[in-house]
Amino acid sequence: MLKSFSWPEFLLASIILSLVWWAGVWLLCYRKRGKTAGPLPHSWEDEVEEFSDEVMGRPAVEQGVQVLEAGQFSFAERGADEGGDHGGADKVSRLGDLADVQQEIREVCGILTAEDGTKEDFFTLFEMIRSKYPRIAESGSLDALNGFIREHVPFALSEQELESLWL
Repeated sequence: MLKSFSWPEFLLASIILSLVWWAGVWLLCYRKRGKTAGPLPHSWEDEVEEFSDEVMGRPAVEQGVQVLEAGQFSFAERGADEGGDHGGADKVSRLGDLADVQQEIREVCGILTAEDGTKEDFFTLFEMIRSKYPRIAESGSLDALNGFIREHVPFALSEQELESLWL
């Protein structure tokens, strides 16, 4: 049965059936049905009611949480603003001094190792470090610093010698 149709007849039948199909779709979907309501109003038009942004209410913030601006917080401890003897800013600067002292001790020990320095050379060089960082003796980390010195000096130091470093 399909052999009796030619290509031009098939294409003509396809075009006619497609036109009938699209005419039916247009009649069902796009024809005017009496009076239409028109487009919905937009928020920029005056006819629209203003709705609250928070339809379900304000979000509850967890207890102890505060919303701050970027300039209203810092990572210093409490007491940094009071300027007390043990304030946060003072403690932070002492911790920075501790790292600087450790670095200078490393450098001094490197010099002593390279040039075969003695204990007396170490005491002389350490006197410069102590005068450069006078607050380090008050930092409360002398035990850690003494252990650090023991690890890095190329000779043995007694407890009395370590104690005399900080006097």
